[in-house]
Amino acid sequence: MQKIISVNSVKLPDAISEKRMLNSDKNHLDGTRLDAYDMEQYDNDTVFYDVFFDIKNKYLYTVGPPFLNLQKILFPINCRINNDKKQYPLQVNEYFNKEIAIGRVSLKNLPLYDENLIEIDFNKRFQWSGRIKLNRFEIKPIILTTIQKDNRIRWINEWVEFYSRNFKIDQTIIYDNNSSNRDDLKAISNEKLLIVSWPFKYGPIRSHDNQFCQRGSLNHCRLKFGSDNMIMNFDIDELLYLEKPELQRYINRYDLILFNAYRVPYVKPVSEDYSYKDFSFRDSEPQVGGRKYVYRPSSVIANDRHNVLLKKHRKSLYKRLKNRYAKLCEVQNKSWVLRCLLRVMSMILKMKIVPINEAYYLHYTGISTNWKSIYWNRKEDTSLTDKHVLFNIFKT
Repeated sequence: MQKIISVNSVKLPDAISEKRMLNSDKNHLDGTRLDAYDMEQYDNDTVFYDVFFDIKNKYLYTVGPPFLNLQKILFPINCRINNDKKQYPLQVNEYFNKEIAIGRVSLKNLPLYDENLIEIDFNKRFQWSGRIKLNRFEIKPIILTTIQKDNRIRWINEWVEFYSRNFKIDQTIIYDNNSSNRDDLKAISNEKLLIVSWPFKYGPIRSHDNQFCQRGSLNHCRLKFGSDNMIMNFDIDELLYLEKPELQRYINRYDLILFNAYRVPYVKPVSEDYSYKDFSFRDSEPQVGGRKYVYRPSSVIANDRHNVLLKKHRKSLYKRLKNRYAKLCEVQNKSWVLRCLLRVMSMILKMKIVPINEAYYLHYTGISTNWKSIYWNRKEDTSLTDKHVLFNIFKT
């Protein structure tokens, strides 16, 4: 049976009337203003998704949505640990245009116990306290993680099995976003599966700038379970395929490995109880944008959905080199000189954008609850044309 863990979340108390304002009041589709439907999905009162120790119990971490206007109200934030008289300031940084906030306190020379009393003061506006257990999780060499809500149990089982069989996953961590089929999820029999209860508002479907929940889960996974191991970020509707079994070679060389995708369109299956093998055609051209990745947590500052910020890339020289590298990777029909140059650049950057002829992931539009149907019907039947090609990644 898999393990299920809960989090130590912090919410604004009712006594504080101020709420988090929007990061942007525009939707990403046409630039019009968000409405009441969008605001119902916005998380305006979560301060921290979790308060926890890292896997080596060297730091106390907090992960949460950006503070935005709440910063003026709640800062400075100070922590007391196990009734220590001294208060320790929570050092908070926000990343990706203020879409995730990560706080940290060093635990160096502090006595720690199996359970530790953590008291947090938010600018004397309110206080929170909780008992935080030591992080007893083992460092697993390769972890697969995702966030999901209400996906069919068959899909989840087959997704876990696919990655376990093809990439020798040591642990799969699923952040469950308050699914209605939680009992079925708990019944999955897999000792390598860990479910983290993540019952927060995802954010307005039509506003990427206000979707904090998934970024929170990605950074939480890195900080709570990551070290010098590798973590794979792929969703339930995404299956990674390598033309050659070279993932370990990439892992040995790079801190960040990025993969492009082919879309697998929804062609209505015969049975309603369908899954991955019921779709046999993909687009002939790669999907635009939306890379997914494998990364080394010890080399990363922050995770976004389709990229990470590596520690060494904070320097302006590396930023410029990274941008140049990404543009050169898009060049078609690369000469041997360009291929050599890209190899050198990737070694300097410690990252690789894998050519799509070497590896890619398949993005199954039909493996979905269709939760974005307000603007994208993923289950609209597709008529096959010469722009689709037959594929089979399940060959034995």
